[in-house]
Amino acid sequence: MRPIAPNEIEAASDVLGRAFADNPGYRAFLPWMTDAERLRAVRAVKRGFVRAAVKHQVTDAVERDGRVVAASLVCDPGQYPPSLRAKVWQASGCVSLGPRAIRNFLVVDAFLSRHHLREPHFYLFVLGVHPDWQGRGLGKELLARLAARADAAGLPCYLETDKESSVRLYESAGYAVLADDMLLGTRFWRMRRPPRGF
Repeated sequence: MRPIAPNEIEAASDVLGRAFADNPGYRAFLPWMTDAERLRAVRAVKRGFVRAAVKHQVTDAVERDGRVVAASLVCDPGQYPPSLRAKVWQASGCVSLGPRAIRNFLVVDAFLSRHHLREPHFYLFVLGVHPDWQGRGLGKELLARLAARADAAGLPCYLETDKESSVRLYESAGYAVLADDMLLGTRFWRMRRPPRGF
């Protein structure tokens, strides 16, 4: 496990795009798109997120057979809310998707920002595993790496998810549900993991 290198931004974006393209949230935010169009759109969105994280935040990648197959993007304490430069990079993947998509992403971003955890914390912004590699514990590896850093700092972790199966994964890693919200017709869970030993 290691950070995502600048020359791996496209590879990591593809992994995250494939991991998230069928998520309930993206289906709800981009309902007019075909499966193929939505995959391209989610790749573009994740490309902006990966670029921002490589330049301004923290990344972890799992490599197998010489290629990235899983990745996480994290805001360390003090990196959320993102700087203006990071926000511009994050938004860069959304602007090409058209006004309906931009509007929906702005609604989601405003809601999640308004309800974001207020105490100092590590924010797990994105975690995804390529579909061909799911079910092999790679997500748990990424979660364990983040948990170790958070425990060493004595700080909690925080995340949002739109998949019920992911809620179970995160609960097994020590996260508890803070809230269960409906947003643009999609269920979202906000979750917090306390530091061990505190």
